[in-house]
Amino acid sequence: MEPQPHDMISCPYNKAHQVEHYRMHIHLQKCRKQYPNSGKINCPFDATHIVNEVEINYHISVCPKRDMLDTQMYAMDDDHRPVVPIVQQPAPESSDDWENDAHTSFKPDPARKAHVIQKIRGGTPSERKKARSENPTGYRPLQ
Repeated sequence: MEPQPHDMISCPYNKAHQVEHYRMHIHLQKCRKQYPNSGKINCPFDATHIVNEVEINYHISVCPKRDMLDTQMYAMDDDHRPVVPIVQQPAPESSDDWENDAHTSFKPDPARKAHVIQKIRGGTPSERKKARSENPTGYRPLQ
């Protein structure tokens, strides 16, 4: 049974350390530094599983998180996916000819320049205020 987030569990490095399950990964980083020669290593399936070095092979064989690896390695696509025959549908008839209809409705006006919002730099506050009042949208044409 998987512990709930607020269940208290013991630290594998020091049994006196009682930590909530959702904070265990943070605690283990700190505790690992305090006990560098403890002879404990991480489980390859879950970073919160810390076991003795001599017990790692047994833990890997019975680890509850191992099922994620097993389902990826041993899943056969043919076992659970039904085979659906592909039926070719004829394309619907259409009177549209997009090749002959190759004209655009947009024609840019070269007399009109693009507008860009520009901040007036280097002016005094009164000059900036005057420029904003003359053009309240903030747009100034490019020059």
